Amino acid sequence: MTESRRRMLVLLVLTVLLSCGGAEQEDRRFAYDSHPAPIVVDGEITDWASVPLRHNDVGDGTGMTLERLRVAHDNNHLFLRIEVGRPISLQQRHRLTLHLDTDDDPSTGTDTLGLGADVSWTFGQRSGTVGGTAVGHAALGLHVLPTVRAEVFEMALDRGAQSDGSALFPGDRMRVAWSTTGDRLPDAAGGVGYAFTDTARIADTPTLDRPAAADLRLLSYNVKNDFERDRAAFSGPGRRASYRRILTAVRPDVVALQEVYNQTAAELGRAAEESLGLPTDWSWAKRGPDLVLGSRFPIEDTHAIAGFRQYESGAFLLNARAVWGRPLLVVVMHPPCCNDPATEDAPSRNVQRQRVVDGVAAFLRRVTRGAGPFEVPSGTPIMIVGDMNFVGDPQQPRTLRTGAIVDTTMSGPGAPPDWDDTPLLDVNPRQTGAPLHTTWTDPGSSFVPGRLDYAFVSDSVAEVVHAFVLRTSTLSDAQRAAHNLRAEDTRVASDHLPVVVDLAAP
Repeated sequence: MTESRRRMLVLLVLTVLLSCGGAEQEDRRFAYDSHPAPIVVDGEITDWASVPLRHNDVGDGTGMTLERLRVAHDNNHLFLRIEVGRPISLQQRHRLTLHLDTDDDPSTGTDTLGLGADVSWTFGQRSGTVGGTAVGHAALGLHVLPTVRAEVFEMALDRGAQSDGSALFPGDRMRVAWSTTGDRLPDAAGGVGYAFTDTARIADTPTLDRPAAADLRLLSYNVKNDFERDRAAFSGPGRRASYRRILTAVRPDVVALQEVYNQTAAELGRAAEESLGLPTDWSWAKRGPDLVLGSRFPIEDTHAIAGFRQYESGAFLLNARAVWGRPLLVVVMHPPCCNDPATEDAPSRNVQRQRVVDGVAAFLRRVTRGAGPFEVPSGTPIMIVGDMNFVGDPQQPRTLRTGAIVDTTMSGPGAPPDWDDTPLLDVNPRQTGAPLHTTWTDPGSSFVPGRLDYAFVSDSVAEVVHAFVLRTSTLSDAQRAAHNLRAEDTRVASDHLPVVVDLAAP
């Protein structure tokens, strides 16, 4: 039997089965819809408004149910948006699995849900296969947001990915299916079809260039210092060279660093001046076990903000009057990572993180209401930056943005943190050269790239005129040459990507 006859027989059998009681919508599984769209994986869903629902599966299944699926693409990525029946932490304790028949051939791949799955990825197990062989997320170019618990997730896969020298997406048609322990989408076998079409509709990505309107550029960076065997600041010649190129290309006025555990502020400042080319007249200060701030503006005062045990946050008051006629208040944070459960000695990591963000919200309440510890003029710009490790409860970033404190017994009442009694702006910058907002990536980790690094701004008194997450591998050759960067620089420097924000007076 020829391949074309065999395919027609398979589709005929499935059609007959569906005609015996399947919903009218199920018949569309055999259509190969195509929806090119400039999607951005940013943890929000507004840009999906133009993408129609590909499959609705609400009303059946048990446990964690699969609800709705949307599919889109650009020239470089396959985009998927999946809705489930209850909030989940995507990468823990469930068996939500994506199945892709990337060559649209049921005779290849693994026979799963009535399709030949060439690619499978089980998110809760953080594992997958290509052609039956185990692979990591990097082999798929997989990025997913939000990183916190949610019911709706959006993701991108790299259409240019290869496995053993063969293209992961070899043709212009494919089929998609999802499964959990108690549900599947679609319910009937065979998945749903999708077609790639040529498109130039690619989402805009930011440049490294500093706008003329910008008065101040801040860079926030987890420098992964304590993970190195050599504990010297910015250890290793490869890392130093990459950091130097990154900082020279970005040219920040303020750097907020995390994971500087083993150097004083003065030691780090000397290393930055000698090895990284930062100016010798910068001010440096350290708070908490690992939070260092360097600035071309004088540092007038610092304050340690209590959180949970050693997880303090650092507040740094900068004399930015030459730019704005007022100071700048920068809070640098590094709450505990991961989703470890409670023990006899400590509450869960989620509770620990909430205590850290509650502490910062209480600090901002005191400052904006004139209760110290800093006496600052009303309208002083405020920034909160750092590696936040938000991988669990979505209340944690919500607390920083809105000031809604959870443990009011410990931290007092919540209060809006901006000067006009509104929430702060969550900047949520995009990567250079890619429609992604992920800020952490480690090809050797089982965890899919996520958004761990944040920047919040009091946008009633400061305007964000530009922002980006620098990822050198996604820049074009021309962009790298223009800024004297190398493709591997951000990968060599850290597992986190630098977050850059340009501010101006409103």
